[in-house]
Amino acid sequence: MTYSETIAGINSALARGEIDAATATALKKQAAEGEYGAKSFNITEFEDLLGRLEGSKMRQQRQKSVEGRRDIMSQGLASMMSNF
Repeated sequence: MTYSETIAGINSALARGEIDAATATALKKQAAEGEYGAKSFNITEFEDLLGRLEGSKMRQQRQKSVEGRRDIMSQGLASMMSNF
């Protein structure tokens, strides 16, 4: 049942006298919270995404270190060649 159908059902029950105004308001609030409220949080999905992010960051750091060593080696080689 969709949100609009639920609200229509509550309004019709109120019009028929099956529920009072306070109950109708409470039911509408409950339906709105179900439709527009916070959705359930999936911790497993979050941990999976966090693990992928950490792995990516570690790979980036490793690549940065490799490139840094290459730069140091090439600078040292250039310095040695300039002495000749």
